[in-house]
Amino acid sequence: MNEQTSTRSNRISIVGFSLAIGLIIGVLAVLAIQRIGPQNEQSTQDVAHNKVEQTLTTSTNRISTDDRIEIGRFNEIFKNHSISEQSSALHATFSQATEQELKEWWNQSKSIERTSQREIAQEVILRSLAAINPQEAFRRIDEVSILQSNAALKIVFSEWAVLHLEDAINAAATLVSSRRIVATQAILETRDDLPENERLSIARQLESEKTFLRLLSDSKVSENIGEPERSWDLLLNDNVDDILQTETLAKVAEAWREQIGLEVLSKIYQIGVDDYRIRPPLVEAIAQEDPESALEYARNLTDEQEQSYLSEKIVRVWARTDAPAALSVVSTFEPASLVSALEENIAYTWARSNPSEMIENVESISLENRAYPLSTALSNVAREDPLGAIDMLSSVEHTVGNTSMILRSVVYQWAVQRPEAATDWVLENFESEDPQRRNLLERTLPRLAHNDPNKAFELAIEHPASGSGLGLDYHVLGEIVREGDIEIAKKLLPRVNERYKYILYGRVASEMVVEGQIEQALVLGEELEESNRRYYYLTVFSSWARTNPKNLMDSLDGLSTKTIKSIAAYELISQNRYNPVFTDDQLARVRTFLTPEDEASLKRLED
Repeated sequence: MNEQTSTRSNRISIVGFSLAIGLIIGVLAVLAIQRIGPQNEQSTQDVAHNKVEQTLTTSTNRISTDDRIEIGRFNEIFKNHSISEQSSALHATFSQATEQELKEWWNQSKSIERTSQREIAQEVILRSLAAINPQEAFRRIDEVSILQSNAALKIVFSEWAVLHLEDAINAAATLVSSRRIVATQAILETRDDLPENERLSIARQLESEKTFLRLLSDSKVSENIGEPERSWDLLLNDNVDDILQTETLAKVAEAWREQIGLEVLSKIYQIGVDDYRIRPPLVEAIAQEDPESALEYARNLTDEQEQSYLSEKIVRVWARTDAPAALSVVSTFEPASLVSALEENIAYTWARSNPSEMIENVESISLENRAYPLSTALSNVAREDPLGAIDMLSSVEHTVGNTSMILRSVVYQWAVQRPEAATDWVLENFESEDPQRRNLLERTLPRLAHNDPNKAFELAIEHPASGSGLGLDYHVLGEIVREGDIEIAKKLLPRVNERYKYILYGRVASEMVVEGQIEQALVLGEELEESNRRYYYLTVFSSWARTNPKNLMDSLDGLSTKTIKSIAAYELISQNRYNPVFTDDQLARVRTFLTPEDEASLKRLED
C-alpha cells in the first residue's frame, strides 16, 4: 500500500514538474518571439502576473497534444475577454507546436467566424510558423484578407530577416512593387543592428532606396523630437520625397504647435509650391483640433495669398463637423470675394460629408453657390436612394431655379448602379418630344450598353440627334467599343447616322487592330464612302503604328494601293517622332512609300 502511494506521489511529482517545465518554456518562447517581432506588438507585461499565469495554464491544459487541432479549441481560447490574454494563450499553445501542427491550425483558423478573432489567431500562427519555416509562412500570405496582407508580410519578413537574411531578401525581390516595399521595410526595421551602408545595400537590391532613406529620416526625427523645428528642417531637406513623409511631418507639426501655437500653420504654408501636395493634409492635421481658432488665426494674417490658402483648407475641416457654424463665421470675413470662395468650399465639403443635412439647409448658402454643391449632395444620396434623391430635388427646386443639370447628375448616378431601372424611369416620366428625355437618356444608355448593348442601341436610334450634334447611337456604340464588344459593334455599325459613321468605323477598327484583327480592319473600311476612307485609314494605321510599328513596316509592301501605303508610311514616321524605334535608314525606306501630298504634309509637321 505504501509502495503504491509512493509511486502515485512520484508520478504526480513528475507530471507537475513536466507541466512547470512546459510552462516555463512557453513563457520564454513568448518573450523571445516578442523581442524579434515588429515594434507595434506589445508584450503582456501590463496584465497582472497571476492573471497571465492562470490564463496560460488553463489554456494549455485545455488543449492536449492528442486533441489539439479542433476549431472548438479556438473558441475556448477566445472565451478570455482580454485581447492580451487571448494572445498569451495562443502564444503558449503554439510555442511548442510542430510545423505540421501549425499548418493544420492555420487551416482551422480560416473557419473562425469573427474577423477580429481570426486575425489575432492567424497572426500568432503565422509568426510561429515563420520562426520554424519562413518559406511555408510566406506561401500563406495570399490566404489572408487583402486588408491584412501587409501585416502578414511584416510578420513573415521580420522573422525571416533574423533567421536567414539572404533568403528573406531573395523572396522579397520576387514580390510586386507595393508588397516589396512592405517587405523591405520589415527587413530594414528588424535588422537595425546592421551598419547603415549594409542596410542601404539591401534597399538598393530591392529597388527600395527611398524606403531606407525614409526610415533613416524618421530615425533622426525621433532623436530630435524635442526640437520640432530641427526635425522639420531635417525632413524637408533630406533625400526623400516629402509626400512619403507626410505622416511624420504631421506629427512634427503637432509637436511644434505645442511650442509656438497656431503659427505652425504659417510654417506649413511657407513650405513652398514644390511641396504643394503635402500642405493640405498638414494644415488639416493642425486645424482639426480647433478649426474655429485656426480660422481666426488665418483671418488675422496680412498676406492675402496666405490668408486665402489657409482659410480655404481650414473651412473644409470645420465643415465636416459643423458646416452651419463655419458658414456663420465666414459671412463676417472681408473682402466679399474671399467670403464667396470660402462659402463654396464649405458647401462642397458639406455636400460630400453630410448630403442630407446640406440639402435641408440649402437656403443657408447664397444663391450663386447653391447649384453645384446641391448637385453633389443629391448625387451622393442617389447612390443609395435615387428616387429619394429625385423627391428631395423636387422639394428644393424653388431654391435654385433650373434643376435640369442637377437631375442629369442624379439620374447618371442611378444609371451607374441600376441602368435598366434608371432608363425605364426616364421613359415613363418624360414624353418623347421633351428635350429632357433625350438629355437624360444620354446619361443612362451608355451605362445600359454594358449590360444590354442591343437594347441600348435600339433605344438610341429611336431618339436621333437634332441638328448637327452627336446622336445617342454615337455614345452607345462608343461605349460598346470601349467595353471590348467588337463583334456586336461591327454588326451595329451600318445602322449608325451617316454624319459620323466614319468616326465610329475608325474607333471599331482601332480596337480590331489592338486585338490583332488587322486584315479584317482593312477590309471593313471598304464599306465606307471614298470621301471618308482617308480618315478611317489614318485611324487604323495610327493604332497599328503605336502597337506594333515594326510589323507595320514589314507589311508596307503588301498593302493594296499606293494611297493606303502612303497613309501607313505617314503614320509610321509621325509615331516614330514620339516613340523612336527605327534607324535613319529604315525611315528613309519608309519615306519612299509617301505620295507627294503626304510628303508635303509631313514636312509641314516636321518643320
